[in-house]
Amino acid sequence: MRKLTLYLVFALFGLGTYAQTTDWQKAFDKVNETFQKEHFKEAIEGYLTLANSYENSPELYYNLANAYYKSGAYVDAIYYYEKALQLAPNMQEAKTNLNFAKEHLEDDITIIEEYDKKDIAHQTLGKLSVDGWAIIATLSSIALLLFFIVYYKTHNSRSKRILFVAMLLSVIVGISSIYAAVFETNYTKNAEIGLVYSAKTALKEDAKTTSTTVRELHKGTKVYMLDRKGLWIKVRLENQETGWIDKEAIREI
Repeated sequence: MRKLTLYLVFALFGLGTYAQTTDWQKAFDKVNETFQKEHFKEAIEGYLTLANSYENSPELYYNLANAYYKSGAYVDAIYYYEKALQLAPNMQEAKTNLNFAKEHLEDDITIIEEYDKKDIAHQTLGKLSVDGWAIIATLSSIALLLFFIVYYKTHNSRSKRILFVAMLLSVIVGISSIYAAVFETNYTKNAEIGLVYSAKTALKEDAKTTSTTVRELHKGTKVYMLDRKGLWIKVRLENQETGWIDKEAIREI
């Protein structure tokens, strides 16, 4: 069953709503054909070239991650699965393959979820992208304008009451959508994520080489970046351990 699952999730994504030009889409399809011929090194080069010209396609990052996985470059695969999930948090295929890729890592970090109020709000508001909330806010504004025009022209008191309530709801939905879009923008900006890219690096209690080592981290371990001090970055692991590591050891996602 596991082999079947692997086969299914490695089916490539075509380009969704993120395509910007027909030429770009044709180039993307051509690289996908290269992948399907199992020329993975060539496919990686093609996907990276496309990523340099357009960075907002989760399908591109997902397919690139698959190419790295097939090449045995599991850390690079993890990096690009994470990038795909930043743009499309609900992409189940990327989540599944990410878990498979993590099985090849040396560090076995037990994930312990710890939520604050912002995380809880994100679980709800994050179901829509920032663009999605912006679209709702725009539609609410248009609806408000239309309701106002009809309200202004009608003379029926009952209709006016209904239209007034509709305008009020439009305002509430619009303001709430703007808040959600701003919240998600700030939440994403503050949730800096990186991967350890050094073969081995020390997680220190303090931002200095003489500080006590909390544990050794190895290539591919995911970290959340909390603070910066000179050549050091304070990070939190997925098991909620915190410490400082050399900034050169991290590749930011």
